[in-house]
Amino acid sequence: MKNKIGFNFLFAILAFPVGMALARDYYLENNSFKNPGLGVIYLVAFVGLVFWTLKKKAIRNR
Repeated sequence: MKNKIGFNFLFAILAFPVGMALARDYYLENNSFKNPGLGVIYLVAFVGLVFWTLKKKAIRNR
């Protein structure tokens, strides 16, 4: 079996608005979030969606 990096389009579509919300909620001046609890949830969701977008797929040789 070979491992191939896949690209899941559904998770990429879901990661875009979560990433935009994360960027909108973040203050660059003082390196903090407007709402820290919501910022952590956005960050965990964004990292998970990026992970599932680029997850390796096992391909069987026939």
